[in-house]
Amino acid sequence: MSFLYVNNYFTMRQFYCFLTNQLAFICVLIYSTQAAGLFGPRQTKVQISDENIKEASGLALSRVHPNVAYTHNDRGDVSRFFAIDLSTGNTVATFYVNNATNTDWEDMAYGPCFDDCRSGTCSADVKPSRYCLYIADIGDNGGHGAADVIYAVQEPASLQDGSVDLVGVLRFNWTEPDAETLLLSPDGRFFIVSKVSGGQAKISQLPATAWNSGSVVDLDESKMATLQINTTSNDPQGGDISPDGKQLLLIAEHNIYYFGVPDGDYIKAFENQPPSAVDTYDRVKDSEGIAWAPDQLGFYIIPEGKNISVYYYPRENDVVVG
Repeated sequence: MSFLYVNNYFTMRQFYCFLTNQLAFICVLIYSTQAAGLFGPRQTKVQISDENIKEASGLALSRVHPNVAYTHNDRGDVSRFFAIDLSTGNTVATFYVNNATNTDWEDMAYGPCFDDCRSGTCSADVKPSRYCLYIADIGDNGGHGAADVIYAVQEPASLQDGSVDLVGVLRFNWTEPDAETLLLSPDGRFFIVSKVSGGQAKISQLPATAWNSGSVVDLDESKMATLQINTTSNDPQGGDISPDGKQLLLIAEHNIYYFGVPDGDYIKAFENQPPSAVDTYDRVKDSEGIAWAPDQLGFYIIPEGKNISVYYYPRENDVVVG
């Protein structure tokens, strides 16, 4: 009997086999994007030792510096981010961002630098020549209004305290008053996800032409989609696209949600695909930062507060994505 191989990052939900014609099997496979069994139980990776990190709202894993994560505080802090050693929990460097304002920094994305992608060379199959960190000043600032600006800095080549210059600024305007999720695909597309009570959060793509345009760009409402979840909290609180671009995670107050997106159409996935909750998620209150491991063999989360820990959820099953 031969085996049928499929893109098995979709979890098999039903497997019906009917015996016909001298023990020949006709198998009908029905798949969904259920996250049951995809990730193992929570592991405590490390406890953060830096008392300056007390309202961590974004998280990104370096693909240049091994075992290093970046994070930042939300409103109330200055314009800085931290490089954390995931072996010790120590801050190995603090970087101040020149000419940036922390109105309400709520998420961080990591990937190819936007100007390198203008030639169309960015993809999951091509290693970027440079990596950039993108800091999203998109929170509602305690009800005082969102700045709705994305700052881009090149990932520091050396991990030592200092300042970094902006390489890009993107300013936008849309109908949503609050957001905490910035997504970056491996081909250089940016998406923003609003934070709304009741599961009516919106996703919209940020136009590449808005970078360093000097103007505020209105997002196209006709190209938005609505997140298909029910929640009693203001969700989601963060998100990340996998390095291969085919999987997406969102973190909410009570759940982590998983999407399989083999075609890279995240807006269509939001509109048509109810995400599934990661069944092994062990809630930590006010967790807002989430990031895939560079090898995609799991993901990390970080909560707000003092004396916090970084947690890791390992991949439970081998995954073939293609």
